[in-house]
Amino acid sequence: MPTIYLLRHCDYDNPRQILPGRLPVELSAAGRKKAKELQEFFAKEKISKIYSSAVLRCLQTAEIIANGQIPVFFDQRLLETLSAYQGYWVRESWQNFFAHNGELGGEGILDIQKRMVDFYQDLLPQLQKDERVIICSHGDPLQTLYAHLHSLELSEDKHLPETKEAGWLQKGEFFRFEI
Repeated sequence: MPTIYLLRHCDYDNPRQILPGRLPVELSAAGRKKAKELQEFFAKEKISKIYSSAVLRCLQTAEIIANGQIPVFFDQRLLETLSAYQGYWVRESWQNFFAHNGELGGEGILDIQKRMVDFYQDLLPQLQKDERVIICSHGDPLQTLYAHLHSLELSEDKHLPETKEAGWLQKGEFFRFEI
């Protein structure tokens, strides 16, 4: 049976404590170290492909894990949330992260979930019998896909809960799903 690993990118440098969004924020030294540890783990898992967001922190995580041995494919549906608050200081913007959509544009939770589920549904028929792949993305997108896979209902008027039970991954963590 195919296996999919939902992997959140590793830790990144963010000295100004901004919401990085899709900005090119590099992995930190700790993030690079964690990605090397993941490289060793996933080498034993015989991963055939990595599907990744092209946002720099995901790209770097995926490329370190791939180590030139695993093909990496980029898909826009795996990108970080599109938000007008990208680049703003976290304390000023986090509580209203999804509230701006009506005035300034950007994505809501259900928009994110739709594109993630679309990607997942396109991926499923391509998987071979015992294939193992990684989907490397960001916290909110991965959480919305997790909710779909567990039939958890999401609402546009709430912020996603940051708990493991709700599908929230810390940086460099993953969930394993057998299809």
